[in-house]
Formats: sequence, structure tokens, C-alpha cells
Amino acid sequence: MKRYAYVSLILGAIALVCATLIALMNMLTRPIIAKSDEEKIKETYTKIFMDYDSSQSVDFIKDEKGYIKEKRIVYDKNHNSLGYIYTTSGKNAYGEISLMIGIFDGNVLDVEFLVNTESFQDTVNSHVKNKYPSSKENVIEINIYGKEDRMDINALSKEEINNIDVKCGATFGATLVKQMVLAVVEEEAL
Repeated sequence: MKRYAYVSLILGAIALVCATLIALMNMLTRPIIAKSDEEKIKETYTKIFMDYDSSQSVDFIKDEKGYIKEKRIVYDKNHNSLGYIYTTSGKNAYGEISLMIGIFDGNVLDVEFLVNTESFQDTVNSHVKNKYPSSKENVIEINIYGKEDRMDINALSKEEINNIDVKCGATFGATLVKQMVLAVVEEEAL
């Protein structure tokens, strides 16, 4: 029994030291990460609006609404309004996407990615395995006719190939980006 108590104390001490080191590293790196994120945002403002002056403030206008997380007004060095920057964010089964969308006179000027964690390879592989269980690696065998025999994809016509379900991570990611941009366009129209 004493042996288990001794081992428990040692494991507890190791866990305490590890937790302390993790907390310390988090405390030390948090300001560096925050500064890096802030610089990335300012660089993105400049990508969208070339005349943006980083010494000028960016006024906060609107808070979270659906995909839209923020709406800000951007200024040049003379404090003239250049337009609006919307920050949007959305998630799907394949990951998260965050965008900055520049608007001027109701028109979309530019769309820049801030975050894109869409995981492609694993989700595409699992999608193919779930939809086409008879498929082998790098070959999709489908049975679009509902028969017992399988059709190799190379034996199909273009029309038959166009009818195959090809939705995967890229399709859903593109759809998510489109929905976020449309949310901003609809918000601007109000």
C-alpha cells in the first residue's frame, strides 16, 4: 500500500510540475501571439485597402450577427473613410474558416482568409469510403445503376461522371465562404 502511495505522490508531483510549466508558457506566449494576430489583421486591412494607414484607428461599428463577427470602418492617413471591413467566421464538418471582407460603396472589394482549418485529406478519404465502400485506394468504383456489378470510373461517360456525388471538403468550404460573403452583402443592403 505504501508503494502505491509513493508512486501516486510522484505522479502527482510530475503532473503539478507539467501543469505549472504549461501555464507559464501560456502566460509568456499569450502577448506575443496577440501581437502577431494584431499585425496580421493590420496587414489584411492594407491588403484590402491599399491606402489604409496603420496609425489611424479602425472604428468598431457592429457586433456579432450570424457569420458576421465584426464590422469596422477603415481610414486613410487623412482620416477619410476608405470603407468597411467585415470579419466573418463559420464552421462546418471539415473545419473553420474566418474571413475579412472589404466593402466600399456596397461592393465587395476583396476577401482575405484569416483562418482556414479545413482538413481535406482525411475527410475526403472517409467520404469516399462511406459513399463508395467497394472502392480501393485511388480508384472509385461506383454502382450508379443499382446493379450488383460495379462500374469502374474510367468506363463511364462524361454525363454519368457529372452525376456522381463529388461533394467533399473543398465543396463545403467553398459553400461556407460563399455563405459568409452573402451574409455581408445582405447586411450591407439593409
